[in-house]
Amino acid sequence: MRLGLSLFRGPGRAVALALVGFAILLRAVDPGSVTYLRLRGFDVEQLLWPRTGDPMIAIVTIDEASIAQYGQWPWPRARLAKLVRRIAEGQPRVLGIDIIFAEPDRLSPPEIARELPDLPAAAAAALEQMPPSERDLADAMRAVPTVLALRPLESMSASPGTPMRASPITRMGHDPIPFLESYSSMLQPVAELTAAAKGIGSVAAEKSVDGIVRAVPLAVSRRGTIVPSFALEILRIASNAGAITINTGVDGVEGVRVGDITAPTDPHGHALIHFANRVGPYISAVEVLDPGFDTGRLRDQMVLLGVTGFGVVDMQQTPIGAMQGIDVHAQLIESMILDELLHRPAGLYWIELAVALAAGTAAIWLLPYRRAVLATGLSVAIAVVPVGAELALFRSAGVLFDGVYSALTSLAAFAVMLVGTLRAEEAELRREGELKQRMAGELSAAQAIQMGLLPRLPAFPDRPDIDLFARIEPARMVGGDFYEYLLVDEGRRLFFLIADVSGKGMPAALFMAMCKAVVRESVIRFAPELDQILAEINHQTTETSLELPSSGGDQMFVTAFAGILDLGTGEIDYASAGHDSPFVLGRNPGLRQLVTEGGPPLGVMNPFLYPIDRARLDPGEVLLLFTDGVTEAQNSAQTLYSGDRLEKLLTTVHGADAEHVIAAVFDDVRHFVGDAEQFDDITVLALRRVAT
Repeated sequence: MRLGLSLFRGPGRAVALALVGFAILLRAVDPGSVTYLRLRGFDVEQLLWPRTGDPMIAIVTIDEASIAQYGQWPWPRARLAKLVRRIAEGQPRVLGIDIIFAEPDRLSPPEIARELPDLPAAAAAALEQMPPSERDLADAMRAVPTVLALRPLESMSASPGTPMRASPITRMGHDPIPFLESYSSMLQPVAELTAAAKGIGSVAAEKSVDGIVRAVPLAVSRRGTIVPSFALEILRIASNAGAITINTGVDGVEGVRVGDITAPTDPHGHALIHFANRVGPYISAVEVLDPGFDTGRLRDQMVLLGVTGFGVVDMQQTPIGAMQGIDVHAQLIESMILDELLHRPAGLYWIELAVALAAGTAAIWLLPYRRAVLATGLSVAIAVVPVGAELALFRSAGVLFDGVYSALTSLAAFAVMLVGTLRAEEAELRREGELKQRMAGELSAAQAIQMGLLPRLPAFPDRPDIDLFARIEPARMVGGDFYEYLLVDEGRRLFFLIADVSGKGMPAALFMAMCKAVVRESVIRFAPELDQILAEINHQTTETSLELPSSGGDQMFVTAFAGILDLGTGEIDYASAGHDSPFVLGRNPGLRQLVTEGGPPLGVMNPFLYPIDRARLDPGEVLLLFTDGVTEAQNSAQTLYSGDRLEKLLTTVHGADAEHVIAAVFDDVRHFVGDAEQFDDITVLALRRVAT
């Protein structure tokens, strides 16, 4: 008791502890003044280390020279159509138009006829017969992949507007909509232009408490529809990506992926731009409309078209100064392409609180205040550490860590942090031990479920005309691979399937058990119609997956490859649901891979009719199916086994039965992996057409 009280004794110690407690509480509440201080510190870092490199985006601007040459803004749509056609001649990868065509063109011939009722009847009739300017602009847009802009409206009483055009969005993890900024309506382009565009995206910008644009939402929601940002949609079209993937965790959005680009975000889906200390370069619309302009300058470029002329500018304040709105889009696109977005990882807020607390209490209890000079020097050193960490993290990794606040509250942290850390470590060790025991039991049960449900081998020992073999080696973290085969059509045909359930552990094993039962029931019900079999499996899998979040789980999906072999003719009907295509090994050296249009994984899109492809197995040929546990197996250097190595191996294997082909694959994978840990199930199924 006396020892505890003695810790609070000493000159100013109780007051210092109160000040530290108040500082931590103030940071937790985070009023505007504290937020402003933190953001200005981040701005200083951008000024010190702006993003470098040459511009990657071509910006065509309707600038003051263009307005002086062709007249005041807005221009007739017919003139914009000429400009778009000139840009299209250069064959850019994509054209993003940062102009919202929310109303019909008043200078369109039919609109002129309606606006001027005193026109002679013949003139009005002639104007009404002419095509509207929107059609001309729409035709021009069809000559180049075009992305249009729409603007979210803040007013909750605004008109709902026309139905949204939905972009392809894949949701990974939790539903992102509750975390995204939501709008009741959006200012959209007219329907004819929207129909001609390849994509449409939001130009919403997130202004901080001081009115500075530092972040842009990569997606927003409008009445339950997810709308990607203008920049994100441009990247999707430019990269020919099929869909935008939003990865959402329990605490919010964690990142957005388009093609090969993954962008980290804050929990609300905002991307933090790393600005470059430059603007443009701009290409004036006057230049582009000039017949002498070399449109080849735009070849394979991402082109943005916007208005920068005096009086119609869209100026935005950024950490490095005032900037045109179209430049903000360009800077965002470049930051994503170069993987140089700034980010604040989840949990960083709590780390900042812990550092502030640790620095303050260390200064209170550890500094030798009877030696003032030394205490002052050590106090400065304590304050320098978090500031240095902030600068180092920004410079090396683009992480926005707030060390300034920790430095300002450096009279409140180290001893408490030390005690808290020791206690936390002890508790964490206990939790880790308990977790390991639970995981060991769960994985053992999951493996038992997985292996117990697989068909017995050898397959069909009473049918010498069938040579089928399969093998699975479950990883420590069970992944839910499985395979299935059934005789159908009174034994004249053989159904086969190989599948990989998303996720790990017991949830994947249980989902795999459900899927396997659904597969068997669907085959019995619909065989030999493979498209109906897959449609029913997809329907049942989707329904089950959608129910998982309500019971505390995550949605799951299944990649699969399925086929039906005519044992007499060797004809195969087959289809892929997001799965790797199998190889066919010839009797003599020779190898080919089945080509399939395929479809999404089972459980992702319902309804979906999977396209069925057809091929033929000649006598002695072996069809080899495999999961990604083969191609993505890693050795100790974290090098992937890869599809190329598998293909190279199979060119050396010929004339063997199904079991020996599988043995060759597993031997080569095991030799490649060596002593490295196996992280995913490895599953292979081989089917040889027996000569009759």
